[in-house]
Amino acid sequence: MTLITIGLGSMKRKAIVFDIDSTILDSEFIIREIHELGLKGEAKWEYFNEHCNGDRVEVIDETLRLLNLLWINGVTIIFSTARNKKCYDATVEKFRKEGIYFDKLLMRKKDDLRTADEVKREHIEIVKHMDYDIIAFIDDDLANCQMAKELGILSLRRV
Repeated sequence: MTLITIGLGSMKRKAIVFDIDSTILDSEFIIREIHELGLKGEAKWEYFNEHCNGDRVEVIDETLRLLNLLWINGVTIIFSTARNKKCYDATVEKFRKEGIYFDKLLMRKKDDLRTADEVKREHIEIVKHMDYDIIAFIDDDLANCQMAKELGILSLRRV
């Protein structure tokens, strides 16, 4: 028996798009460290990429519970992140270690310097072309949530 029924009209697979940082993984301390160290540009991103999957980065339990509930009820879980593809393998390993289930992981291209909302807008377009019905977008960044809302997607902000 399915606990959640979401939408009846579309025959497309139902998907929820999640952000990673500050949504499923608590990496806020890395941003603070970057500011404290005065890192800018490429140095900022290198520092982030080196630390974003470390042991100090913990799962946000409330989000993990929601994600697991959706997963066991057949909702496709897609992660859209502004993280650089350089840390793809480490992110997948971190997810495996932490028990984070997902179907797809979309990341910023290696030399992409666009804003996160621009990157995630592209990710949403990719997901739509994969024949998914995006039923919600969950992120911590207001600009990203606003972008999803403009695209007609239910947008939930984790604060």
